[in-house]
Amino acid sequence: MKIRQNLHIHSSHSCDSACIPIANIIKEMENFGIKHYALTDHLHTAYNLPDIASARNDFLRCCPPENFHFGIEVSCVTAFECEEIARGNYTAWGDTPVFGLRYLEDFDGRMAIGITAEDVEKYGIELVVAGVHWPLGYPRERMEVIENYFQQHMFLISHPLVDVLAHPWDSITLAAGDWYHYRDQEHIDRTIYRDIPKEYSDRMAQELLKYNKPAEINFPVVASRFPEERKFYLDMLTDWKDQGVKFTLGDDLHYMNFSRDQFIAIEQMLTDRGFTDDDFVLPFKKKN
Repeated sequence: MKIRQNLHIHSSHSCDSACIPIANIIKEMENFGIKHYALTDHLHTAYNLPDIASARNDFLRCCPPENFHFGIEVSCVTAFECEEIARGNYTAWGDTPVFGLRYLEDFDGRMAIGITAEDVEKYGIELVVAGVHWPLGYPRERMEVIENYFQQHMFLISHPLVDVLAHPWDSITLAAGDWYHYRDQEHIDRTIYRDIPKEYSDRMAQELLKYNKPAEINFPVVASRFPEERKFYLDMLTDWKDQGVKFTLGDDLHYMNFSRDQFIAIEQMLTDRGFTDDDFVLPFKKKN
């Protein structure tokens, strides 16, 4: 199979370390022969909306071709932090909640994404990619971490504004090892995949089918340099394919340039697993 889409790209407007200018995305994707590609800068809460507005203005200034789509990547956050940030009441947890209020240990079970239907219309958003990027609250036990991530995934799949489930189960190694508190390599637990019940992944697949939504095949995740991690993802995605789940492809670029070698490697991995063009969809909203 050939990679014909790239629906997960971050630009220099994203709130994290991404750095490629939007104009360069157009040049490189056209040079790679990609038929459809999408800008998906991060939005965690309404605090990040100015970044999205800036990205939208730059996107339009670049006179984007019809096959370049304006999207965002949202995170699963707590309703409480969305409410506090909307009120401007966040200084107790830090000066600038770029990533929301990540030091809240209490979680009342209310999940949210930081964007509304009105925002989608206002900013001309064609694609909402949604991923789990951290635990909500502070689950300490191993199965509590897995359950926390599972519930977030199920919430995102069912959310009416979400079009694609991004990188399922990614970042759980950080949560399992308590990296979010220590921020070092010693607190990344890559053995957590052994303990994720297959039932949970199967239920996620069923939910994707129920809501007719695709899962993302995320390039850095499936091309992990850690064999156990890579095998877990490829096995799960192949199983989902066999159950009828559809997919999108996403480079998840945060660097200055795309890697042609990575695209070639991903094509070979997916070909070896029996993926074809028929397994991929373009889940765009109506263009403004």
